[in-house]
Amino acid sequence: MTSTLASSQQEDQVVLLDSVPQPAANAAEPFIVASARRVILAYPIAEADFERFGPFDPDDDPYCTVLFPDAVFHRLGPPGDVDLEIHPLASQGLTGLSVHEVMNSSLAAEISAVESPIPAQRHFVITFNESTFECVASDYTVVGVYGAGEIASREAFSLVR
Repeated sequence: MTSTLASSQQEDQVVLLDSVPQPAANAAEPFIVASARRVILAYPIAEADFERFGPFDPDDDPYCTVLFPDAVFHRLGPPGDVDLEIHPLASQGLTGLSVHEVMNSSLAAEISAVESPIPAQRHFVITFNESTFECVASDYTVVGVYGAGEIASREAFSLVR
């Protein structure tokens, strides 16, 4: 069984997604709003992305809201940036404070084998200071980048209805 798990993890290829704002360092933690098949993640974005996704006022605290439709799995928890090396995908290129997609995901394949029929599934991993978010869903959409967490929160809740 161990060799099967090890060989399946070798298929996992972690790729950085630069079309999504990167998480901010030393900022508030992300939050999730979810329904049976939709997951919305909101988090503060890195200052390096302010110009690309702005403009923002100097007193803004920009948050990004990302929708994951047809989600069949999601979790938010350890490890965080400090102990990211314990994550099973760390050796495949998972990096801190970044947005990733896992190509040839063993997790997505495992879920597809158990839960069928489901739409084609993609595996996303976003790393934060204190936690890591993982989601297996059909796709992702950056719904918006807002000047404050309260606005992102309202948008996230409106998307689960």
